[in-house]
Amino acid sequence: MGEKLREIRYFPDFGRKYPLWESGTDKYAMDPWDYDLSNELASGLRELMELWNAHFTDQHGPEFEWDSLENERRYWDQSDQLLEKLRSEVADIAIVLDQRR
Repeated sequence: MGEKLREIRYFPDFGRKYPLWESGTDKYAMDPWDYDLSNELASGLRELMELWNAHFTDQHGPEFEWDSLENERRYWDQSDQLLEKLRSEVADIAIVLDQRR
């Protein structure tokens, strides 16, 4: 029987450069090189987090919110595309859990 697949958790968090997490590891907050991701995907994930960190805020009160509907849509479009690419690149070693909501 084969090795158990790893479980990558996919969600953003403040201050992170990449939306990659894995429970049961020494690091927990993971980086693209932990999975040998392509440079294209790593760059895309980094740009996604730059967008999220710049435009998703809690400065307007206790609720988190986007600074504009346009930025929110841009985030979801890019995030969905990157999620599918991530799943494709790690299919042999991991499953990816979408925990963005």
